[in-house]
Amino acid sequence: MRDLRPAGWVIRTYRDRPSLQPDQLYLEKIGRPVWEPEHRAAGLRQISSKTRRLVLERDGHACRRCGHAAGEAYADDPDARVRLTVGHVNPHRSGSAANAEDLITECARCNETVQHLTGVQMTKGQVWDRVVELPRLGKRDLLDWMRADRRTMSQTEKVWAMYRQLPAVTREELQADLDRLLGS
Repeated sequence: MRDLRPAGWVIRTYRDRPSLQPDQLYLEKIGRPVWEPEHRAAGLRQISSKTRRLVLERDGHACRRCGHAAGEAYADDPDARVRLTVGHVNPHRSGSAANAEDLITECARCNETVQHLTGVQMTKGQVWDRVVELPRLGKRDLLDWMRADRRTMSQTEKVWAMYRQLPAVTREELQADLDRLLGS
């Protein structure tokens, strides 16, 4: 699937569509025919599993563009779950390599949006108008994120990211333990 997605294939899993079982896939869109010589290179951007794991860990298992963590529901589509991918900071066709410095953790939705940008992006002024509307603490957080070139996570968010990586049964046990600890 990793070889087909860069070639325009859209393949959904149970993480994207709750109606699917863990062993089921849903082919949403057929991309370029990678079996034909002129399209063969389209799906062959290999990123090693070691590099993929390093990038995901470095980015806190959360999309660097929108901040959603793996498995979370999108606010505007509660039935869709966040599936993380590793994408190139600069487009692969522009010479971006498959090493950690050239890669970023993105959710599938942000990855698709970035791949299909048509030049309609917000202007500096439009973003500034939103910055000015933030409360002072929000502005400070934003400036810290800008300086670090990433959204820094609080301790609670870091533990949340770790929690999301646990199996469902273990998450339920941990939730019950915390419930007892707080006396709820």
